[in-house]
Amino acid sequence: MELYNVKQYPQAAALFQKAADLNPQSPEPLKLLAEARNAQGQHAEGAAALLKALQLSTAAGQKPEEALYKRAVAMAYDAKSPAAVELGRQWVGAYPSPDSWHNALAIYRNLNNPDPAAAIDILRLSRATNSLQGTGDYHIYAFEAANEANYGEAKSLIAEGLASGKIKASDPIVQEIQSALKGKAAPTEAELAAAEQGAKIPTAFLHVGDRYYGAGNYQKAAELYREAAAKGADANLASLRLGEALARAGDKAGATAALSKVGGSLAEVAKYWLVYVQHG
Repeated sequence: MELYNVKQYPQAAALFQKAADLNPQSPEPLKLLAEARNAQGQHAEGAAALLKALQLSTAAGQKPEEALYKRAVAMAYDAKSPAAVELGRQWVGAYPSPDSWHNALAIYRNLNNPDPAAAIDILRLSRATNSLQGTGDYHIYAFEAANEANYGEAKSLIAEGLASGKIKASDPIVQEIQSALKGKAAPTEAELAAAEQGAKIPTAFLHVGDRYYGAGNYQKAAELYREAAAKGADANLASLRLGEALARAGDKAGATAALSKVGGSLAEVAKYWLVYVQHG
């Protein structure tokens, strides 16, 4: 540690690496190695060392402390490494909380710049985990929902945020959202039933499923998402939305089965939803 403390990072890293080689089952030298690599600006290498430390602790039947997950995620994010996404999932799996979920999902969004279709699925998960924070999250979510004409979901989201105190009615951004939603009524049960009857093409079933989801009728949303898949909708998107609806309905087995089928660009989002299903 003396070499590290006097900022002789390359020499310190060499000694920590030697200690790790001599004690291959111990995570402690790897933690020190990670800090030395990180201090050298080698963020990806530091994150890799911490990932190995996490794996060793888990293999030994020990639950790594949350600070270790946070540090690993931070290093990987600084390196703009895709490993930050997987480390974020491991973090929320071990220590699920509104804070860990918010940070892990924010990192995912920042690293991947998801298109609007994927953004809504991430923000739905933020809402499910009570990890939406500030007007920014609510602004993006509400406008993405409104862009899909899913006014019920957008309006219930804002009402929920106001009731919880997470957003304020006096905030100009909130006022902008409410102005955009003015006159856009949430669909009634009769209107939803009529839209369901009128659905003919795959995307129509997806859209009606989204409106049932926005109304909090997750079982009915699941029915529409299944129908969308049967009619030929994008299989990955239909399975993801089905998994989301079943997860919110409390059907863990059904949600796990649906989410496990998701591939392509939506696979990473589905993996986060699977963590929610398994750990809450």
